Formats: sequence, structure tokens, C-alpha cells
Amino acid sequence: MVIRIAVLGSSKFIERLMQFEQELPSIRMDYYIYNTPMEAKDIVPTIKPCDAVFFSGSLPYIYAKEVREKLPIPSHYLRQDETAITTTLLTISYSTSIPVQKISIDLIEPQSVQNVLEDIGQIEHYPYMMKIDPTFDLHDVVSFHSNLQDSGESSLAVTSIHAVYQKMKENNLSVMRMIDPKNSILNCLEETKSMALLAKSQSAKIAVGYIQLTNHTAITSDLLKKISSSIQASFVKTEDNLYMLYSTQGDVQHVLKNNTLEKWFELASSPLKVAFGFGKTVVEATQNAKDALDYVTENTAYLINDHKELLGPFPTNQKQVQLKTNDPKLAQLAKETTLSPANVSKIIQFSRSRKSTEFTAQDLEYYLQVSRRTSERILKKLLDHGYARIIGEEMTYQQGRPRAIYELNFPTYL
Repeated sequence: MVIRIAVLGSSKFIERLMQFEQELPSIRMDYYIYNTPMEAKDIVPTIKPCDAVFFSGSLPYIYAKEVREKLPIPSHYLRQDETAITTTLLTISYSTSIPVQKISIDLIEPQSVQNVLEDIGQIEHYPYMMKIDPTFDLHDVVSFHSNLQDSGESSLAVTSIHAVYQKMKENNLSVMRMIDPKNSILNCLEETKSMALLAKSQSAKIAVGYIQLTNHTAITSDLLKKISSSIQASFVKTEDNLYMLYSTQGDVQHVLKNNTLEKWFELASSPLKVAFGFGKTVVEATQNAKDALDYVTENTAYLINDHKELLGPFPTNQKQVQLKTNDPKLAQLAKETTLSPANVSKIIQFSRSRKSTEFTAQDLEYYLQVSRRTSERILKKLLDHGYARIIGEEMTYQQGRPRAIYELNFPTYL
């Protein structure tokens, strides 16, 4: 299978890649050239249909983060690792007589240079280094190199940014690009291909859905036709006016990611209940969809995937709740407190969502969307087994009993 990859890079990077693209016969590449890494965010929306997107470095990858995360396909980038540093320094050593302390370098991670020099026993002298990040100013980077050469402290600039290279050349200053080893580029493109193949495989897996009007009346054939066509699904009617959909995981994820669900709700004569299930088999996907249906309320949708993770409610919220516990510590907590894996997962998410480690029963009640009695019962179970403790009280009103302030006493960053 030939995988189509959109490659974003500078003109020189793409020119070099084209010299050995024939060594990747199973990959077809479409090239998109930028002048500065910042332009990547504007290029991504113009990319034609492909299987994955490859960025020539971490800077364009970071700049394009917002639009990149909206893509329905995977994206990857070429990391500037110690192999690139070593190759560049070795090239300078063989082609010039410039000592390392007379070199200026701009790069993402200056520590990489220090690591390489220490590995070869060079610990007395280091180049001048400037750390670059998404907030860098092109003029500042050029000035960094130019000032060092003008003062005689540096004899050669090594840059990771094509626009800096061009500006230095225009100013008749000594400059070279950081060298990305051919093997690193080939390996990274192969990694991108593997990501695309995995995404295709996952997307093609079967998904089962259930759809039902909350008033238990029959869904019109016109609505069923519109729903099934938007998700490329076939459907069958089951008992109690419940309809089962057969689709693929990729189509379901597209529906959940876009505003398709809201269109379904607008077309329905009364509130809809929608549930989806993924699984390694049709039987497992069907059972997961049935289980997800228990969580659904009016005009919402839930999904249980093949990892037994409950996602939803869509389209307004997309929390992820673990419905099974694999971690031994959390399994022990669930066993001792008799709390369900779902509740344990929700408590962990509650903890991660807060800016403070302190909370009240009311805070937990609001987050879990349960009654005060339920939240207090959960807290009592945690307290009884040492997984939570009372650390104080608060009295924000004039009458009544003060409210206890709690703190969790188990790891929540698993």
C-alpha cells in the first residue's frame, strides 16, 4: 500500500529530500514550502487529501499546533537530535579549521550540544549557543550571530532556521545550516508512514451504535436515512423502537469530532439518545454500545471504546472515564472501598482538574453531578480506608454546621 504524506519544510530541506525520495517507494510525498516556520499554520489548511503530515522540524510543528490538532490524520516531525549535532560538528571539523569555541549555534535544545561534546571528551570549550522556541524573533537570532562575528568572537554561525541562513548570507556573514542526517529523515518518514497505517487500521474497525427517541416513539424513515448516510452506516430496528447502527470507528469519530450530532438533534421530533461502542469483535462493540446507552440523557451521546473507556457526553463535554482498572494500586483502592472503576476514574479526573488539592463534598458533588448524599458516601469510603483525609473546616455562612475540607491521599497522576 502506498501512503501519501504531505511534507512541510523549507525549500532547501525539500530540495534535499527529493534527492533520495526514491528510497521510499511505498511513500508518495506532496511538498509544501514555507519561508519561515511560522507560515506552517497557514499552510496546513491548504493541504490536499493525504494520509499523514510530516513537518521538517519541531518549530513548524509547534506553530501549526492549533490547526494540526483538527486534522483527521496523524502528524509527525523531524526531531533535532544529537545525531544532527554530531554530524554538523563533524562536518565543520573536516571542512574547516574553526575551533568549537569560535562557533555560534541556534537550536531547540542547547543541552544536546553539551552532551555530544562531553561524550567525546571535549569539556573545556563550548560554542556560543542560543535557545530558540516558538516565541523567537527572527531579528534577535540574526543579531545573536552577527554581533558575535562583528566582534570577532565567532567565525561561523550554525542555524536551524532557513530564514536566518538567508539573512546571514545577504549580510555576507559566515553561516551554515544544521545538517539533518539522511538516515534520520528516512527513519522519521517511515515512522510517519507507520502512524498513517495504524490510523487507517483503527479507522476501518467496526463500530456499533444505538439510537432512540427519549419518548420511545418510532424514528421516521427520513431521519434514519439522514443519520445513516452521514455516518455511512446500515441500521436495523430492535425492540422498544431502538435502532442499531453498523459503521466504522473512523466515521463515528468524525461524527463526534464535528457538529454532526447537533444536526441529528435538530432534525429529530423529540430528544435523541445516542450511544456508540468500539470493540475487537462485533460482539464486544455491541456490548460496549449497550453499556454506553445506560449513561445517555436527552440529546447527548456516549462512547465506550475497546479499552473500556467511557467518553462523553458529546457534543458539549468529552470527559474520559475508565470503566476498568488495570493499575494494581487503583484496583486495590476500588476493591477496598467498593467504589466502581468508573467512580475511581472520575475522582482522579476531579483531582487533576482542580488548581488546589483541597476540596469540599459540595465541590465533588458539582463535578460528579450526583446528590450530596452520594458524594458524602463516596468520601466516607475513601476516609474509612485512608485514601482521603479531613484537613480543616470552612464556614462561609452564618448558621448551620461547618463544612469539612478534604484532601485525597493516593496518587492521581497515574
